[in-house]
Amino acid sequence: MVSASVVAPVDLRQRILSDQLTMPKEAESPNRRNKLILRLEPFFRPVFVSGLLVILVISILFLMQPPSQPISLAALQIRAKIVRGEVSLREATNTDELHTWLRRTVDGKFGPLRYDFSPLNVKPVGGTVQEVKGRQILVAVFRGNGLSITCFTFLGTEEDAPKNATVFFDPEKKMRFYTFSRDGIHAVLHREDNVICMLVSNMPPGELLSLVKSSSPHKHRQDLTE
Repeated sequence: MVSASVVAPVDLRQRILSDQLTMPKEAESPNRRNKLILRLEPFFRPVFVSGLLVILVISILFLMQPPSQPISLAALQIRAKIVRGEVSLREATNTDELHTWLRRTVDGKFGPLRYDFSPLNVKPVGGTVQEVKGRQILVAVFRGNGLSITCFTFLGTEEDAPKNATVFFDPEKKMRFYTFSRDGIHAVLHREDNVICMLVSNMPPGELLSLVKSSSPHKHRQDLTE
């Protein structure tokens, strides 16, 4: 009996082998898709999507929030409110009386300096106590002869000055004076111990700086011992 062997053409064998290799992959592909869907399923749940939206909104609001301004610039805003009549003053015609009242409002913890404004012919108008971020600010207002001078006193450090302020160092007094301006109003800030004194005025910045530097340091200590 003669046996006959049938040999398939080469191209046919290659096609069969190729089909055998691809069939398992095609069978596995639905399983892979199912696994991928199961992994991604939590990300499509309403709770997860809502959480992402909340995080996104908070991030946007945080980026849009303006940086916190130093208390010295907040003091300029207080002055502007006083000028517009939005902040009322306790009237005073005597500097000593005004300073005494301001010291008492903070239980004598600190008080304004005794600046000599007599050569400028300005007189006390009144004062107020304002609070910025939990910090009390003593405000004394002087006016006259076309000038307006507002004295701000509060506890703090030189870090309370604006970052772009111009710094003048007085080697004799060993003190730094920070000058800056906003909308035509000029200010000079300096520190004495833990007390910050800041004068704000419409007078020329050079004259304002000279006025502050000419005042004797640590005069608020005398006030506290009275």
